[in-house]
Amino acid sequence: MNRYLRNAWYVAGFAEEFALGKLIARTLLDQPIVMFRNDTGGITALADRCPHRFAPLSLGRVCDGGRSVRCGYHGLEFGADGHCTRNPHSDKAIPKAAAVVAYAVREKAGLVWFWGGDAVQADESLIPDFSAVTSAPPEATIKGYMPAACGYELLVDNILDLTHVDYLHPDTLGSGALAGVQPQVSDRGERGVHIVWLSSGQPAPQAFDMGLRLQGQPTDQWTEVTWTAPSCMQLNVGATLLGETRAQGASTLNLHLATPETATTMHYWYWTTRSFAIGAEANAQIRPILEHVFMQEDKPMIEAQQRQIGTADYDTLKPVLLTGDAGSVRVRRRLRQLMDAERSA
Repeated sequence: MNRYLRNAWYVAGFAEEFALGKLIARTLLDQPIVMFRNDTGGITALADRCPHRFAPLSLGRVCDGGRSVRCGYHGLEFGADGHCTRNPHSDKAIPKAAAVVAYAVREKAGLVWFWGGDAVQADESLIPDFSAVTSAPPEATIKGYMPAACGYELLVDNILDLTHVDYLHPDTLGSGALAGVQPQVSDRGERGVHIVWLSSGQPAPQAFDMGLRLQGQPTDQWTEVTWTAPSCMQLNVGATLLGETRAQGASTLNLHLATPETATTMHYWYWTTRSFAIGAEANAQIRPILEHVFMQEDKPMIEAQQRQIGTADYDTLKPVLLTGDAGSVRVRRRLRQLMDAERSA
């Protein structure tokens, strides 16, 4: 049974990771993939298994200015379309079966995207526009990568139900505001869901209070998440002094980008920018706080969830539902509908 939405774009990495001459090996959607950049800037993605003796192509080397990869075991070379382009052995003949699967890859706004299905069906219009985050100045930007031993949908749930911040992140992101607020959930087309939490009267979380004109005062707070199928989320969070406009307050715009590695492991890229505390020194102060939240609080919790779930199907465990689950429940249902439609097409 196919456990992933195939005709969709998944993040494969930050663009700067893909230097000319460098082979990058990643397992994406249970498939070992090798990726490399060519001398004109394009990126190739191939199945990471030579059809001769099944050695990983990622143990070879880039050749022809990035137009092909050479197997490190017996020297067969494969081009961007997956076909063998050179046999260095005595007869030079290229067997008809000497080919590997080639995947569609695109680079947009600092991110490299991988199409999970047939490359012929790759639809560039489905790549989300995250330029509002990725075009922010470096002195207001923090980004990173975190692998996790859990299914990617648990990370999606974690971002779509942010009532957990009052309990899992009480000293940084929590203010007691979200848990008592009913989320507003709406659709954004066939492949999108938007979730909003609005609250008034509480002081801002520590992470935002520092950016306000006055500290420790009652605020209006907003948290907005937009999910794009299958596993990309843009998060807008902020606080302003009670009655003032959002522009007068402190806010952050964040990307949470999950890509399944296997059924129980995932890749997670994050990219965040902010409207306050701009500068290299502020970045240096904020980065360890952010990394602690992700790696020492979120990561252990969702990995522990996965250990408790094991290999069971999530829905068969019949999770108890709370009001804060409205967005994540809708997204899980929407994803299942998209997958069902794909299988029946």
